[in-house]
Amino acid sequence: KQEVVLEELPRKQTDPDECEKVQSPPSSPNKVSCNDETPSMDSISQDSHHQKKVNVAKALAQKLDLSLISASDLSTTITDSQLLSTHDLYQAYRLQALNAERTKSKVFVEGAGLSEVNGTYIQGGVHEGTPMYNKEGVWRDREEVFRIFLCTYSNGNKSWCISIVPKGKQPGKTTDLDFYECPVSYGKVLTGHASMTGGMENGLGVVPSRGWKLVNYGQPPVPKCSLIAGCLEDA
Repeated sequence: KQEVVLEELPRKQTDPDECEKVQSPPSSPNKVSCNDETPSMDSISQDSHHQKKVNVAKALAQKLDLSLISASDLSTTITDSQLLSTHDLYQAYRLQALNAERTKSKVFVEGAGLSEVNGTYIQGGVHEGTPMYNKEGVWRDREEVFRIFLCTYSNGNKSWCISIVPKGKQPGKTTDLDFYECPVSYGKVLTGHASMTGGMENGLGVVPSRGWKLVNYGQPPVPKCSLIAGCLEDA
């Protein structure tokens, strides 16, 4: 028998770095390399001191009356500080909205022959430097906003009006649908002080209780108005 000799096939030389990779086990990711910097005691102390300050700030923030902070500051400075939770901020916005609604003055209209006019009008907006009062309602099968506002006529006389102001139009124009009006003299304040219905010192801001008369679309009897005083918004 002839002995068969198997010759080794040629191959590329092994890269020395590959040999090291095969021979050396991979380092554990949990181990810290000797080249990594070890945090100093001063750094650890500063981080701890900073965290204590943050904890104190968060505790103090919980004691703030957020309803007294403006909405703009709540949405910027307070939110960016991250000292309050989203829930706390939501409650602050909600409380501010409720307080704003409570502090608005309201006018209660009753007894008008045109029932659509009767109801509670809430202060909103300003016309001729005095507050307007608004009530949503229906007139001739259309949703409208009834308004109480002060109007100056072409002869210079001033009257309070209960009207519908068409959407996109300014109050006190010929486009208004007028129901009742009252000369401003009935709303003036005697002796320069606030009357029983509240208002401004010159009387122009007082919605009169009596003295109303029919105009255009109004129906008898004429209404009686009562001002439920709040904090009048700035003009």
